[in-house]
This record gives sequence, structure tokens and C-alpha cells, in this order.
Amino acid sequence: MSIAQAPSSHAEATETKLTGTLVAFGIAALIIGLMASATLLFGLPGLSMVALALVPVIYVTLLILTFGK
Repeated sequence: MSIAQAPSSHAEATETKLTGTLVAFGIAALIIGLMASATLLFGLPGLSMVALALVPVIYVTLLILTFGK
């Protein structure tokens, strides 16, 4: 490849497509970051509020896994 054919910037050479897996990991990282910041800001009450808010989510997840839907 010659200099004329080489891409002009690094962004053109490495185009990353936004896949579903990448979006899911980004959302998971955002949620974990928010939980960590709530724990750092509010201490144990912040952690317990997050845990209490996730009880219905875990309950529904267990029901879905149990009934196989």
C-alpha cells in the first residue's frame, strides 16, 4: 500500500460497528457505575436502596427462568 492509498486518519482505519453486545456491555457498565457512585456518596443506605430496588427485577427474572418463557 502506498502513502496515497493509506487512510488519512486513525478513525477511518478502525471503524467500529455498534453491535448489540457492545450496547449491552455499555448499559451494564453504566448501571454498575451508578450503583458504585450511589454507594460512595450515600454509603450503606445507598447500597441498600439499590438492593431494595432490584428485588422485583430479580423476582421476575427467577419467574421467567422457572417457567421457561
